[in-house]
This record gives sequence, C-alpha cells and structure tokens, in this order.
Amino acid sequence: MFRAAVFVLAMGGRFILGYFAVVFLRSQALFLYNILDTLAIIAIAYIIIKKNNPYSIKWIIVIFLLPVYGLILYLFFERLDMAGGRTKRIRRSIAYGAGFLDKSPAVYAELGDAYPQRKRIAGYLGRKNHPLYKDTLCSYYPLGELHFDAMLKDMEEAERFIFLEYFIISGGKLWDRMKEILLRKTAQGVEIRVMMDDIGSILTFPKKLETELTQNNIRVIRFNNVHGAFSKFYFNYRNHQKIAIIDGNIGYTGGTNIGDEYINAYPKYGHWKDNAIRLEGAAVWSLTVYFLQLWDGETKTDYSPYESYRPRTQVQGQGFFQPFTDGPADGWDNIAKNMYKSIIYNARNYIYITTPYLIVDSSMIDALCIAAQGGTDVRIIVPKKWDKWFVHLVTLSNYRELLEAGVRIFEYSPGFIHAKTIISDDMHGVIGTINMDFRSFYLHYENGVWICGAPVLLDIKEDVLRTLEVCEEIQLEEWIQRPFFEKLLQNVLRLFAVLF
Repeated sequence: MFRAAVFVLAMGGRFILGYFAVVFLRSQALFLYNILDTLAIIAIAYIIIKKNNPYSIKWIIVIFLLPVYGLILYLFFERLDMAGGRTKRIRRSIAYGAGFLDKSPAVYAELGDAYPQRKRIAGYLGRKNHPLYKDTLCSYYPLGELHFDAMLKDMEEAERFIFLEYFIISGGKLWDRMKEILLRKTAQGVEIRVMMDDIGSILTFPKKLETELTQNNIRVIRFNNVHGAFSKFYFNYRNHQKIAIIDGNIGYTGGTNIGDEYINAYPKYGHWKDNAIRLEGAAVWSLTVYFLQLWDGETKTDYSPYESYRPRTQVQGQGFFQPFTDGPADGWDNIAKNMYKSIIYNARNYIYITTPYLIVDSSMIDALCIAAQGGTDVRIIVPKKWDKWFVHLVTLSNYRELLEAGVRIFEYSPGFIHAKTIISDDMHGVIGTINMDFRSFYLHYENGVWICGAPVLLDIKEDVLRTLEVCEEIQLEEWIQRPFFEKLLQNVLRLFAVLF
C-alpha cells in the first residue's frame, strides 16, 4: 500500500505542480503562452510526421483542447522512441532470445500444402521471429476455474522449473492454493520465477507476499517499476502477457490473471467469463523464450541459460501452432493488430470475436465493416457489465458504424467477459492476452497463439456459440434511440480514446 500511495501522490503532485506553475507565473502569461504554443506546434508536427500512428488526429485534438496537460498526456500515453535505455535493453534481450528460436522449413511447407490460403500469415509471423510448430497438443478451457484447476495439477508434477508471468497477481483463495504448491516445489529443488507487472499488481500483491516468496528462494520481479518509469516517460508500457511454463513441456496462456475473480470465487462484476489454452509439446518453447526475454530485459543481469529450459518430451498432435508477442520494443510494427486484421480480411464464412473492450481505430473498423458488407458473418461479444465506466462508454461509441455495416454485436448478460479470442471459418484463430483496444495494440507487451487446422478450434467455436445464447444482441434501431446526453458523452470520450 505504501508503494501505491507514493505512486498516487507522485501523479497528483505533477498535476498540482503544473497548476501552481501557471498561477504563480501568470504575470508572464504572454511568455508562457508563446512557449506552450511553440511546444504544441512541435508536438503536432512530430505526430503528423509519424505517419504510422493511426491515432494522430485524436492526439492533435487532445493537444489543442488541453494545451498544457495535452502535451504531458501525450508524453506519458503515446509510444515514443524516446523511452531510451530501458527499451533498448529489452530489445537486446529479445534479439538474444530470438537466436534460440529455430524455424523449420519443413513445417512451413507442410502448412502451405494443407492450408495454402494461410501460409502468408505463418510466413509473416515467421519473419518476425515467431516460428511455426506442429507436434503440439492443445486443450481449451472456457472458464478460469477450469484453467487453474488443470494448471495447479501440472504444477504439482513439476520437476525442473515453474515460470509464472502475469499482469495481475492477487492474494486470495487462488493464490493461497498456488503458493502452497510453489513453496513445496522450491523446497524440492524446483527453480521458480515469478514476474508480475508493477502497476497491475501494485494494489493486489503487497510487499509481505513478495517477501514470503523471496525468503523461500523464489525469484520475483516486478516489471517496469513505476517509481523508476514515471520520470522517464515509459510507465505506461505495461507487461500484459500471461504465461505459465512447467518444465518447458507444458505452457498456459489466455486472458486469465491470478486472482479470485478469474475463478468466480467472488462476483466482482457478476459472472467472470474468461478462457485459456494449455499447450504441450514443441510450441511451448516459444512461450519459454518469451518469458526469458522480458525477464532478462528487466533484471539487467546476465542472460538466462536458455538451452537448459528446452522441452524434454515429444508429443504428436494435429494442426499448427505459432505463438507470438507484440509490444513497445517492436516499434510501430504492431504484430497483434496486423494478425487480427489479416484474419478479418481473409475470412470467408464467419469471424467470431470476444473482447472486454472495443476501442479501435478507423482501419480496424473498416476491416470489420468491409468483411460484414461482403457477406461474412461477423459477431463480436463484449461485456454488458463493465469494469471501467469510461472505457465502456468508448466501446459503446463504436457500435453505430459497425451495426450499420452488418456487424452483429452482443453483450454478455451474466457479467463481465474478459476472454480475448478471434476465430474464423473453423480453420484458424488467435487466443491470448490481446484486447481490441489502443493499449493492447500500441502500448502493452502482449502475447497470443495463432492456431491453424487443430481440433481445438471446434472447442473454441462451440464455446463462443454457447456464450452467444446468454448474450443480448444490440439492435441498431434501439441503439439510435438512446438519450442525447448519453450520445454526447460517448462521443466526447471517444476523442480521448488514446488515454483508455
């Protein structure tokens, strides 16, 4: 709580300082106005020059409307190359880890023969240092409680190491079960590393819980510590990845964090609908590498002994699996967003999407609208019960254009849907940590798994169809009739979508 209080006070202090600077220096109003006007012009020119930023017009509006704070917000909320040494260090760590990822031309050729219309997607990810695998088994869990029951059982069998990487780790019933296993396993000589995002876990994982782990030889790091990041314009670059690795042979990923709401142990926002997958076999190696890349980039120590963490078992399974990551270290090459758009543009029969947030730019809206207008069955499931009211209002502001194009939008009535899924044509899709919003596509470190031609895709589709049965479909006619004030507030907040 002390660390959280310091962070809140630091944030408030910056804005208070800005306010008093204006008050005390108002005698120099003309001078200040000229300085701020010049800085605003420089910022806007920079935004225009950076043509690869699809949110340029929104940032220009924010800076015009908020000349002082708009500049501050831009520095803290935009993905800037000026994030300096820290981002460079992570880039070096990612480049080093990528050297251990081996691409098999035979696997790419096999996918090209079986699914020629999908080889471009596999080739794209491959060129971004994300190899394609077969010889992998995949299980799907439509709820967080099912996911963690399976994962805890696998952790019980760990012999070499357990790696855990989550945006949020919270104390509670789930954590108590997990901690008991971790303490027992570390006593048996199993190597355990735990990485959590500092902002994501700052209120939910107090220092005493961290101390208990470290005192038992469990290595713990908080990604992008807010106290150091705040003054260097990269505190907003969060680690949203969710990866669990057991012995290098088994890996989990999906939307779930470690917390009681994710297993419906208490109804935070009604019923919590999430999902996850379990990989066993060759594709787990990429998840292990992704964990080590960010771990090494954060710890500033020597690189981890990658080779000692390779899988030691072999399995045979159907289909192809291609884990991938995305984040600020990739610059403006937005892999996650490009994957979503590729799936949307190449769909023939249907596209089903589940996402807790729908805050997308015009290019993504165009892709969805073109697909629907071309006759593809496009369905999107979002929450009916929201976790952040302002984010939900921005999500709602995107409805009309999509509905008019024929996209069907459903709200999950029992509670909050947190699952992040896109699936198309019974043939391929992505499950991972990626929300359809500005943060996931531009600011956060994210991960996902592209799945092609595997039986698990039908399990995912069946879950989506079951979920639709308990959703309320949004009708365009009713949507148009919503109150004027609601429309106004949604559209005003939409201007500031880059902050959400």
